[in-house]
Amino acid sequence: MNKPHKPDWWPENPYPEDIFPMDRSRYPEIVIDPEIRTALSGMLGRIFWEIASESIWEAYKNSLED
Repeated sequence: MNKPHKPDWWPENPYPEDIFPMDRSRYPEIVIDPEIRTALSGMLGRIFWEIASESIWEAYKNSLED
């Protein structure tokens, strides 16, 4: 079974590794307290979801106009 491909209008990741190079494994080293790390992860996740959701919504609307 082939994995479906994202449509051409799908937006690129706005957080590319070459601009944001920190490796995921360093996160616990930088945010040592696990409770703060969890809270920070959740807060950042909400922000990133809002950014991604808006980006995908705009790309989808633009694809309908084409």
